[in-house]
Amino acid sequence: MNKAQYVTLTLVTFCILLLAVTLVPMPQLLTYERANIVSKGIYWPGFHGKGQLLDARASFVKVDQKTNNLHVCHSFKHGETCQHYRVMETQGIPAVILHLL
Repeated sequence: MNKAQYVTLTLVTFCILLLAVTLVPMPQLLTYERANIVSKGIYWPGFHGKGQLLDARASFVKVDQKTNNLHVCHSFKHGETCQHYRVMETQGIPAVILHLL
């Protein structure tokens, strides 16, 4: 592989990684509370507004950024039931990695 091919391959790889980082939703560490019980969970935003808490058995999770509420929802045959929590803190990728360790 000559130098021109190496530079081209490196540039293409960098562009693909940059595109993936901007398009794929990044996980967040949420600190949330309800009835004075505080918990932390890793929230993956997902696509189309329906995300997941990695340690919850919910059908889907929504975070309302305007009201700072977390909605943990369960789907049943007759409809959906959601529990509401107040988001106290949102942290990024480094906090997610430390939480997993």
